[in-house]
Amino acid sequence: MKKVLLMLLVIVASITLFSCGDKESERTEITFWHMSPVGDVSYSSVKQLITDFNDSQELYFVKGVGFSFWDYWDKINVAVASSTAPSIGLSTIDDVVSRAESGVIYNISDLMAADTSGVNTLDLSEFRQSQMDFATYEDDLYAMPFSATTRALFYNLDMFEEMGLTEADVPTTWSELQTIAKMFDVQEEDGTITRIGFDPTYGDTTYHGWLWQAGLDFFDEDLNPTLNTPEHLEVLNWILDFNEDFTRTQLTAFGEANAMLGVNPFTSERVAMIVSNDGLYQTINTSGADINYGVAAIPVPDEDGIHVCWGSGFSLEMYDNGDNTDAEVAGAYEFYKYLLSESVQLKLGESLGWLMSHISAMETYVEGDPILETLLGEVDYAMDKVYVPYAPAWHASDWQTYYTQIMDGDLTPEAGLLAARNHYLQKQENYNTLNE
Repeated sequence: MKKVLLMLLVIVASITLFSCGDKESERTEITFWHMSPVGDVSYSSVKQLITDFNDSQELYFVKGVGFSFWDYWDKINVAVASSTAPSIGLSTIDDVVSRAESGVIYNISDLMAADTSGVNTLDLSEFRQSQMDFATYEDDLYAMPFSATTRALFYNLDMFEEMGLTEADVPTTWSELQTIAKMFDVQEEDGTITRIGFDPTYGDTTYHGWLWQAGLDFFDEDLNPTLNTPEHLEVLNWILDFNEDFTRTQLTAFGEANAMLGVNPFTSERVAMIVSNDGLYQTINTSGADINYGVAAIPVPDEDGIHVCWGSGFSLEMYDNGDNTDAEVAGAYEFYKYLLSESVQLKLGESLGWLMSHISAMETYVEGDPILETLLGEVDYAMDKVYVPYAPAWHASDWQTYYTQIMDGDLTPEAGLLAARNHYLQKQENYNTLNE
């Protein structure tokens, strides 16, 4: 019945698209939450895209509301939980299934099946299957990939030349990375670090990212925690010992100094190499930093290393508050398709400085820019973290407590990994007990 209703609604909408009154008050209002607030460099461009949609038809009026990145997550989480969410918004693609299970987002597959308008029809072949899999629940799509974040090794070419190195010397393995990184370390007589070559805990690195490169993960195929194996310990010790010439106090002070100065350690040339996401490209451009740099794949373990990085892209979702009218759903879906169309995805990439999800749009966007071309190439090696129902924050707050204690020397690597595994086991037991 729901599918039939939606199909009839879309047919009516397509017939009357240009025949209704043009007064804003007579249109069905659609709300779209995004991350380009007033004052942001991308605000005008995103506002214009919304205006273009509103000017293109007379049935719906999209109201865009922008929040800063960190404010956005607090507000969207509260809004979804309280059934006051916008018609359309962004979320994290790796946990779409949790919202699909909860019934707070619409089934995109149903909407696609009911769509006979022929306007901005979604071409699923233009979106990577690796991302689509995360947006799928019980064989149906409940979201679409919006952005295609990746991570790569950024390296300072001027520093390389200073040491007599060229791009041919950019490390590809963990041992090469450590050897070359040590060439750039600089500290004052009092022990203050003023420059380091690389640190595996710096930038946009994660413990699970290093694990993936070694063919490991936090959980097995049945989502049981692993962690305290000899192989996990080897990776953790590699991270811990990478800058063993410095004390943890020195490294902490170096990081805190960067934070106090409010500088990016790479753009301020305090590190020679850093793992970061594609957003660093935009940061370098907007900051006006005069830096000669390159981008490459993140180095992998010397033996059987796997070329992989963490994606953590955004999903585009339609929220179901339980009281949405048919007109609101129809209008939201029209704007939803518009946002995922090739031309709009290209404009969003240009205005936001993000790698978007639409494959052809991004191939056009990066053409002729070697840095962007490399970053887009790395998207093909990006993967997202598995959703674990009993520990949805397994990679963040759940793990970070133990990781910090290990890095600070408060726990040995062996003790930290064991404690973390026991923590996940306890969460698993509690979850299973509540859901029996």
